[in-house]
Amino acid sequence: MAEYKLTVKNKGTFKGDLAVYQKQPDLEEMGAMSLAWFTKGSNPNTEVEFGWNVNYNFVWSEEGDLKPGVIFKATQIVNTDVKANNKIELDKNKYGYLFKNQVTDSIHSGELIIEESGLIPGGEASVGIGMSGFGTFIWEAEPNVDLVIQPKPQYWVTYGIFDQGEILNTQQLVNKSLKIEYPMNKYNATVTLKSDNTWESIIYD
Repeated sequence: MAEYKLTVKNKGTFKGDLAVYQKQPDLEEMGAMSLAWFTKGSNPNTEVEFGWNVNYNFVWSEEGDLKPGVIFKATQIVNTDVKANNKIELDKNKYGYLFKNQVTDSIHSGELIIEESGLIPGGEASVGIGMSGFGTFIWEAEPNVDLVIQPKPQYWVTYGIFDQGEILNTQQLVNKSLKIEYPMNKYNATVTLKSDNTWESIIYD
């Protein structure tokens, strides 16, 4: 599977963090929150590189107070795929939360499904999906809820002060973000933060 790469050149006056995150409007309508998927520190006149594969994961955490600025740190990460092993159950026993009963749901091929047990109290944990081993979208865990997720990743880059896994207010980042749309059979992109701290056009190769 091809690896996507993103090189970010900082030619601005900005000193802080560069972050890559994902957006997906239909998931946001379902209550999903976007995470700072990857972050790297950056000084002026430097460049950083991010890389990932389109390998999906199920993730959960005992962080239930979901709001911008909160850090999601996955307690369990389980590999998945939209065509195989695409359904899992989030349950709770006396030792804590756990994923179990991962199966292939051929009826929902192309989707990822999280079945939340009736034993889960609301507002105590969070659950969602990730890519390349790190969370991308999360929801507050609730009892007897089935999340049916059809991933259609949109990649964005932004700058600010972030921690990896931080819940983002993506609406507040609109003027500081750039959407990275890889053309067919193109896997390398380079973007430049200009001297006025705006983004230059993307170069693909």
